[in-house]
Amino acid sequence: MELGIDDELLHELRGVVDVKNGVVRVVDPIGLAMIIVRLGVDVEAVSRLLSWRDFEKLCVEALRSHGFEVKAPLRFKYGDRRYEVDIVAFRRQVMLVIDCKHWMMRSGQSSKIREASVKHLDKCVKLARLRKAGFTIPLIVTLMDLGFKQPVEGVLIVPIFKLNSFLLGFESHIDELPALG
Repeated sequence: MELGIDDELLHELRGVVDVKNGVVRVVDPIGLAMIIVRLGVDVEAVSRLLSWRDFEKLCVEALRSHGFEVKAPLRFKYGDRRYEVDIVAFRRQVMLVIDCKHWMMRSGQSSKIREASVKHLDKCVKLARLRKAGFTIPLIVTLMDLGFKQPVEGVLIVPIFKLNSFLLGFESHIDELPALG
């Protein structure tokens, strides 16, 4: 049976999927997710199929594709406590500190994201104090659009399907963003 897949796509799939005895095995789920999104499949639909760890890796790849230097996860010590954030992304004088939430939420659960925002902002403030330079932007990337139009407790909430457009345009609106430092 011929699938009609062009040579370029077959080349891209090398190292992403493995076919043996008619069985297709995904060896690089993030690579496959990136290919599928480039082909036009909705990034939120693709993200729903990923584990929470792979969701974080997808966010890392999106950041790298926009020229960010990325550390994921980042562990740091402040005072006598240790902290961890999912992703820290650097470009020029900007540091995005990102918490990824692969949550399926229903309406009326906004307190859950508010609690996560408060905890995340606390970590961001401590990390910004250690860094002592540039802008630190606290951000939560969610699986789905939770309907937040404004920052929640000082943290931007960006659904995965809006992450690309956010990364394309945030620097031109940096003075309007909640930033530390």
